[in-house]
Amino acid sequence: MNGFKETVGGGFTEADRMSDEMDLSKARDNVRTALVNHPDLVALVGIWAYNAPAIAEVAQERGVRDRLTIITFDAQAAALNHMADGRIDAMVVQNPFEMGIQAVRLLRAMHTSDESTVKEMFPRRGEPDGDIYTTGLRLIVPGSESPLGADKLETKNVEVMPLPAFRDWLAKYGLSSS
Repeated sequence: MNGFKETVGGGFTEADRMSDEMDLSKARDNVRTALVNHPDLVALVGIWAYNAPAIAEVAQERGVRDRLTIITFDAQAAALNHMADGRIDAMVVQNPFEMGIQAVRLLRAMHTSDESTVKEMFPRRGEPDGDIYTTGLRLIVPGSESPLGADKLETKNVEVMPLPAFRDWLAKYGLSSS
């Protein structure tokens, strides 16, 4: 959540942060509680894959979807269906294939003492945060008409992808979620 707050900037005010101990029922109850405790709420953000269905379903159940922006992380199959049905505005997803490829590349370089590859991957190695390798993120939006586009983002490590294109990407690898 701190990363989310830093990224969206000072215009965002966090009203509450609720833990659910990975309990879907509690996640749903947290959404209900947030809506009661903060009637002027304009956005809900879920940081775990199972939060997406909880938020989307409770917002629909309570009839408040039209006044909320819903942003979730990870692309659980149910979340993809909720986005297709207009219940989620954006999903931030990682790139697990690139993470795997680069992890194997680094492990091979370390095993074979290939310092040039390690240096290429971590040119700032030894400096603060110099051991971070970014494989990028995808911002999944319902369609190409979304107001969220690459031109609105301050970082170059995020690929904006409409839901149909993301579903095509998943299908290419035989996946139903990411």
